[in-house]
Amino acid sequence: MHVSPVRVAAAFLALSALVMLRASVAAEPGRPILYLELDGSVNPGSADFLVRAIEEAPAKSCQAVVIRLDTPGGMVEATRDIVKAELASPIPVIVWIGPGGARAGSAGVFITIAANVAAMAPATNIGAAHPVAVGPGGSEKPDETMNEKITNDMVAWAKGLAEKRGRNGEWAGNAVAKSESVHAERALELKVVDLIAPSLEDLLKQLDGKEIETAAGKARLATIGAPVQKAGMTPRERFLNALGDPNFAFLFIGLGIVGILAELYHPGTLFPGVLGAVSLAIGLVATRMLPVRTGALILMLVGGALIAAEFFVVTGWGFLAIAGVLCVGVGSFLLIDPTNPDFLVDRDFGVEWAMVLPALLTVAVILGIVVWKVRASRRMPETVGAFGLVGEEGVVVEDVGPAGGLVQVHGELWKARASQPLAKDRRVKVEKVEGLVATVTPKDAA
Repeated sequence: MHVSPVRVAAAFLALSALVMLRASVAAEPGRPILYLELDGSVNPGSADFLVRAIEEAPAKSCQAVVIRLDTPGGMVEATRDIVKAELASPIPVIVWIGPGGARAGSAGVFITIAANVAAMAPATNIGAAHPVAVGPGGSEKPDETMNEKITNDMVAWAKGLAEKRGRNGEWAGNAVAKSESVHAERALELKVVDLIAPSLEDLLKQLDGKEIETAAGKARLATIGAPVQKAGMTPRERFLNALGDPNFAFLFIGLGIVGILAELYHPGTLFPGVLGAVSLAIGLVATRMLPVRTGALILMLVGGALIAAEFFVVTGWGFLAIAGVLCVGVGSFLLIDPTNPDFLVDRDFGVEWAMVLPALLTVAVILGIVVWKVRASRRMPETVGAFGLVGEEGVVVEDVGPAGGLVQVHGELWKARASQPLAKDRRVKVEKVEGLVATVTPKDAA
């Protein structure tokens, strides 16, 4: 069979072009990975950030979203918003609990098991998602019926999410009902998570080539060499996220109390009072995003009132200030209620000792110095104005007599009179002050 040289050359060129094209495609990096971080409580700010980023990722041609998670938990409604975004995402959402030492506590359990891929770094843990309600108004007597309803609702939600993603629904239910918590290796054995990855790089390496079922169908990941785009919060999201930090709330409430006290001690200064009022308002707004005990918040405000009263009660001797500091301190430690049924948080979620104790010690020292100064000043005789003139020495500026004259005392010019004429430059002593007129006698008088 005769083969035309032209056909051979054409075939060779076509094969060469195909090889070059394949080499070009292989060298081209994959679509980007959108990288998000949730490091702290689940609140309206962090939820808005994650939901917005997940919804915008497909429009940015991202092939997947990776969420690095380290949270003690947070608001139930905010958690539901994040979970809904994960379930509806047309591209894979991967949750990685990391780095080592991180946790997915309470609300973090739901966010993790709702992901298309769940991963953990070594030395991390997941679990303890049990909601515990208390009686109305934060009383110690719980409503068992309400507790059971809330727990059953959360158990059903956790099981449903786990089973939808092909994970251990029984463990997910126990994490809620029995507060079970497991480390990374055990979580992998129980099929709570899909893999263990010590770093983001290792995670992307393990994900490469995996086919994942999403809300829009199956998607194959090409993560090796894919660019990673880190998304950040908007100023609004960052502010709302900060409001979800108990330490933030404590800081602004404390700053508000101090500012208002400063205005009370020095009326008319204006700036401390305005700053205090704004800070207190921000702090109170922050408490709406936290599981706050109303009684503890009232205790803190009462403490501020007692501190203020100390400087208006002559016989207080510092006891009101001490009581005020104690009230603020106790209120700070009791401020966060981890058993609030509207939140899913670990029991250690609250205002940190490292912030409360230094703040209280600083305020106590300042109050001690101020109280001491105030007490000392009240025991000192008046040294200004008319009260400070009696017994003081001065010099005649204009001749003084029964009809009057001028003397200089304490560097001030005063109208004066004397029972006998006193010439200019004569040294005199003030005997008494009536209105704005001083009665003087010669300093050398017997």
